[in-house]
Amino acid sequence: MAEKHAAPENAEAAPRRKSGIMSLVKALAFVSVIVMLEVGAATAFLPTAEETRRIGEELARAPHEDGEHGEVADEGHGDDETHPGSHEVSLGVYHVVAFNPSTGASMNIDFELFGVVLAAEEAEFAERYLLHEKRLNEQVTIAIRGMQSSDFTDPGLGLIKRVILEKVNRALGKTIVREAVFSEFSFNERLP
Repeated sequence: MAEKHAAPENAEAAPRRKSGIMSLVKALAFVSVIVMLEVGAATAFLPTAEETRRIGEELARAPHEDGEHGEVADEGHGDDETHPGSHEVSLGVYHVVAFNPSTGASMNIDFELFGVVLAAEEAEFAERYLLHEKRLNEQVTIAIRGMQSSDFTDPGLGLIKRVILEKVNRALGKTIVREAVFSEFSFNERLP
């Protein structure tokens, strides 16, 4: 029994660490110094705004290599000024109906699809398009059916354009189409 009483006395005899405002201030000062050192190091290594703008312009002008095939990948999106000597070519008129059995909702999507092709590649595009027209139409339809209804609410249809562009170029077997353009786009969702 004497041993049981001795243990609590030893625990009380152990020095307690004093908690106080000074411990909190020291910890806060230490963390502040570390954060300031990290901010200073980041500022020293990050490029200035002018350097960032210059690097961005250089990257925009340089063609990008596609890692899989070594072909020049998409050089950007935009108007005809972005693609000098480019033409819009029709990729077809589409009417896609998609039904979601879990919710009972159906989506009707109507649009005309155009692709921006460089003038120098227009003959090659026409040849490949004739060879792969049915596959291209199938890939576009599958891509549209795979979209969620929320994807169609984006005013610029950015995600849909990127997916369609990838599917079209994959169906053609080469990166020929530089941009996907929708005309007369209509989307209706009918809920049960």
